Amino acid sequence: MNSEEFDIQIKELLQDAEERVSPAVWEGVEAGLNKYHRLVFWRRSAVAVAAAAAVAGAFVFLEPDKHIQEHSNPTTISVAEAQVAGTPLRQQASPAEETAAPAEPLATRRSRLAAIPSGTLAGTVALPAAANRPVAQHRRTIGPDNRFRSGVEDAALLNRLAFSDRRPSEEKGLSLLASGLLEARMRNNVNPGGRPMRFAAPVPIGAGEGIYNEQPETSFMLPFSLGVGAKYNFTSRLALGLGLRYTNLSRTFVGDFVSSDGIMVPQTDIDNAQHWLGIPLNFYYDVVNRGRWRVHAFAGGSAEFLADDHYLVHYSPKDLHYHKPHGTLPQWSVAGGLGVEFKLTPVVGLYLDPAFRYYFDTAQQPRSLRTIQPLRFDIEAGLRFSFGSH
Repeated sequence: MNSEEFDIQIKELLQDAEERVSPAVWEGVEAGLNKYHRLVFWRRSAVAVAAAAAVAGAFVFLEPDKHIQEHSNPTTISVAEAQVAGTPLRQQASPAEETAAPAEPLATRRSRLAAIPSGTLAGTVALPAAANRPVAQHRRTIGPDNRFRSGVEDAALLNRLAFSDRRPSEEKGLSLLASGLLEARMRNNVNPGGRPMRFAAPVPIGAGEGIYNEQPETSFMLPFSLGVGAKYNFTSRLALGLGLRYTNLSRTFVGDFVSSDGIMVPQTDIDNAQHWLGIPLNFYYDVVNRGRWRVHAFAGGSAEFLADDHYLVHYSPKDLHYHKPHGTLPQWSVAGGLGVEFKLTPVVGLYLDPAFRYYFDTAQQPRSLRTIQPLRFDIEAGLRFSFGSH
């Protein structure tokens, strides 16, 4: 066989040459990349730039018109050796054969290559331009799915892993909320200066059932609320929330009470508990939406209806209950704040929404902490269950 025929055979073999890598190597690469997900943004960017530079270098140094060096293409060397020795040519060996075959010392390989004419290996590179194909198409590795991956696919995977947690969440669709709300008192003393109780006026004869001669409150309980709601994300940042909320407002004062059967209880301690049902409506905009964290600004309003205005009159030997007819207008309010959410899982998130709220038309509502302090500060906390697309 002359040199030209030998070169043609080497060219045909190299057109479909593949390099087989153990699946354990690929798993090791992916395990190493996972550590970078915990690093800061600039370091991940450096990893991505390094990966891009490595891919660019591979295309530059592995072009088919460059001379094949002694250590740069072990597949070409083994093919040439087999041709000189007269043994059958194979493109790949089975995994079992590769494991069982001992590694040949480098010095032995060099001595065997010395027997090959110098012009032969150089001739294998000088192939016709029409027959040349990029080496990157033949350098392949085996991924976790046991499928051959080309160098271009490997580069895309490296870039995707390096930037996977830099992209903002693309969460859209419906989510459900379970929340609790606690209002701050904002003023420690609702009766500044310890103002003494005023003298009670006489209760009119024949007065109907009710509370008379209310004195300044001795205490207010902190309001609290429980609610459920739904939140719909129109985009990855803009959402609308609608819910149903129960609120309890309690206070203690001294006053006169007249029962339905005409019993008069003068100047006694009375506990008042107001039960409200509200419908909050809020708009949300995500200022930060990255990874597990979400910081959002929100603004909206609420309409609350008095479901029950209950009075417990302390009277010996038995306390008396009185439910005052409410028939009041809805209590309107507006609110705005800045909240934060942490994703415990891809579906469940823990959120905290502090806000300032202002209540309107307090003069037409039963006396409470809101009528004394219309501008309130409250903190809503709860869980959010997302069912949209991610």
